Amino acid sequence: MSESTKSDTSHTNGGHDPHSLQLSELLFVSSTVLQQALDLVDDVLTDNNQLTVQSKYLPGSTIGSLFAYILALTLMMPPIGKHIRHARDHFILLIDCMVGGQPYVLSYDVRNRNTPMESSLSEAHDALVSAISRLKEFGASPSVTLDQAITLNAVTPYPHTFETTFGREVREISQPKQSD
Repeated sequence: MSESTKSDTSHTNGGHDPHSLQLSELLFVSSTVLQQALDLVDDVLTDNNQLTVQSKYLPGSTIGSLFAYILALTLMMPPIGKHIRHARDHFILLIDCMVGGQPYVLSYDVRNRNTPMESSLSEAHDALVSAISRLKEFGASPSVTLDQAITLNAVTPYPHTFETTFGREVREISQPKQSD
């Protein structure tokens, strides 16, 4: 893990309420997910073409950890650049929703696809460093709680509206999912 993006993992309950500690832990996991992608970009991938290789064997794969990223690269699963962009986008959209003020309305369907970070290691590096930085800045703000209500608009492929919370969403996007 790069020194510049490591998080402090020493969590104690001294002086912290349980919700604050839980939020800190969830945001730590979130930054770790993004850090794994950054480590892949910085330490494993060596050529921009590795970001765009199409799968021959396992289309629609799920990527969740550095090991899975490396395995996916080895097996030539769906383009790794799309997985990295997909994960980063979810974190950025959630942060943007929460800093945008109330009412908190979120849609993960407004992502841009075919962005430079999907095909350029330097662009992927910069986008991931920026996302980790934004996540850490956001975590330093005491203004959001885990139970903060969010209206989630989703297309499944039909438009739906759901009520959720910030805590649920940050937990969900920190877990491996199917990518587009």
